Amino acid sequence: MKKIIVLGGGTAGWLTALLVREFYPQFEVTVVESDTIGILGAGEGTVPHIVAVLDFLKIPVSALMRECGATLKTGIKFTNWHGDNTAYFHNFTGNDELEMWDLDSIFRFNTLPTMLVGKNIPLDSASFIARLSAEGKVPFVVGEIPPADLQNYPDPLQRLHHLGSFALHFDARLLAGFLGRLARNERNIARVEGKLAHVNTDVDGNISGLSLEDGTVLGCDFIFDCSGFARLLLGKHFNETWVDYSKHLPLDTALPFFIPHDGGNLPPYTEAIAMKYGWIWKIPVQERYGCGYVFDSSFINEEEALKEVEEKFGFSVASPKTFRFKAGAFSNSLVKNCFAVGLAQNFVEPLEATSIWVFTRNLINLLKSDAINNLTPEVTNRINAGCRMVNDPIPEFLQLHYLTNRRDSPFWQTFRERMTIIPSLQEKLDLWREMPLFDHDTVALEMFKAPSWITVGAGVDIFNRAAFQRLSANSRLESNLNDGYQRLLRKQENVARLCLSHAEFISRMKGVAAR
Repeated sequence: MKKIIVLGGGTAGWLTALLVREFYPQFEVTVVESDTIGILGAGEGTVPHIVAVLDFLKIPVSALMRECGATLKTGIKFTNWHGDNTAYFHNFTGNDELEMWDLDSIFRFNTLPTMLVGKNIPLDSASFIARLSAEGKVPFVVGEIPPADLQNYPDPLQRLHHLGSFALHFDARLLAGFLGRLARNERNIARVEGKLAHVNTDVDGNISGLSLEDGTVLGCDFIFDCSGFARLLLGKHFNETWVDYSKHLPLDTALPFFIPHDGGNLPPYTEAIAMKYGWIWKIPVQERYGCGYVFDSSFINEEEALKEVEEKFGFSVASPKTFRFKAGAFSNSLVKNCFAVGLAQNFVEPLEATSIWVFTRNLINLLKSDAINNLTPEVTNRINAGCRMVNDPIPEFLQLHYLTNRRDSPFWQTFRERMTIIPSLQEKLDLWREMPLFDHDTVALEMFKAPSWITVGAGVDIFNRAAFQRLSANSRLESNLNDGYQRLLRKQENVARLCLSHAEFISRMKGVAAR
């Protein structure tokens, strides 16, 4: 029986252990974690991929609503990125939207945005999810299941029809505790309390086990580094090459804090609020908002950042643990018999909540490859190349968010001069100055498809508005576009009336009466 060690707990460690168990039920899986180290827990956002992961692990969304303070996430509201308190909404868009409104992709993701940008009409006006989110609603309607069939639908989510892609917010500390209990009590995964003292290796340099500070020695055939920013194995043991993204993404410090709320109808979205030297994430979970100011420490220190936060919200806040980081990733995720997961492998600021998607995507690829049982140089190279394909494009999309016209501080005034624009992003910017139409192939990344680029590009006002206007100026074309646009709005208005409020959705998932 192969022995698998997961070094580190938290969301990354316990999800890793659960996924390993699902792929390899015959293996012995042990998580090594220390209560004294703790985890980052200011609140966490995800993308729709998390729902598929939970389904694969047989964990219902309703369980996270009950146990982890979870709320629904329909997208991200970007506020004040031009310094004028305006906002735009980046929602999760997929083929379900096209099918629901009987639209073709060229009209919805190409022709219609061209007209709206040319006329300076917010793209949010054509987004059903943006409309719902502004009303505190979610893309779910009550299902038509006969009462006699309810026993066949034990998960309350199954009793609803969903009308669009969705993700989740959750309290990271509660989620780690919930996943840990599930792993130990129901999935036959062991937990060992302790801190790493020494890494034991064999003659080939593979990790053969760990020695802990209390003298415990654990053997292993394969190990996952989930040690967070400490990066104990890939970084400190193997000294793997670090690929630095900071010349593209300069923010290097995060100041987490909490904001109370009254427990009413929470917004079903993350808010990303631009500040003078970075931005604030504001994530609604059931008991509070989990927030954090991510800033560039070359302009302000922690005390100045905290003062700016307090001026923004009008009351004193306390930060549980400020942390420094450098955006980047290890060149290789798999070294010998060690695979790094989550913060132990890479970190970019959580502007689009890509962290859990990246590590579960890479981890599932590894597990599907059966590398644990067949760790050849060819397999290792293929796994590492696949991880780079997932990791490397994300900074490009994140950098686009900063190319706004905001100029009210040295950070924003000098961003383009100080930062190296990623060449592939610069190619897109050059193209958009000349050609308003969106080519899906030139902008689509695995995670962020053409609609995401359109939304953020229009939100930061990067497109050539005059070219867009010229394209849609033909009177017959403009008439057809306006007609299609108005029909879309009427359809959306009729469907929106049927959708649940966020508060009612949470109550249904928890099986309690709405507050």
